[in-house]
Amino acid sequence: MTDSVSIDAVEAAARANNKPGPDHMNCGEAVIAALWDAFEPDFPRSVVAAGAGMGAGVGGSGCICGALAGGTVFLGLMLETKERTKPLAAELHDAFCDGTAKHVTCCRVLTRGMDWWGDERVSQCQHHCALAAGAAARILCRELGVRAED
Repeated sequence: MTDSVSIDAVEAAARANNKPGPDHMNCGEAVIAALWDAFEPDFPRSVVAAGAGMGAGVGGSGCICGALAGGTVFLGLMLETKERTKPLAAELHDAFCDGTAKHVTCCRVLTRGMDWWGDERVSQCQHHCALAAGAAARILCRELGVRAED
């Protein structure tokens, strides 16, 4: 695992991972990949696949934002126990809500009135990926004693 993490780089990677195109990752994958690349943990990068079902709200349901779900998954992978992870997942949830314009975690509400393939929705989802990845990175840096660089 690395000894320092650039929060700006994590946020930029999460945005870039979520860009439309041939290498597109959904929001859950984008966040997990950005965090894995930043922290370089001792488990394989193939864990990015844990986010495969998180796009468009978990399972395409429009419910919980996949970016938040991806950040929560990565917290659990890094912290390894529910006793450690659960309160920090609640902290991530609150930071995510505070960072969205609508103060919710529901993909359906966050994207209401937007064309799914339109620039406005794409930009917003990239912002939410950066938001979730950055907040999760800050939490992990603090909890794991890793230097956070802004």
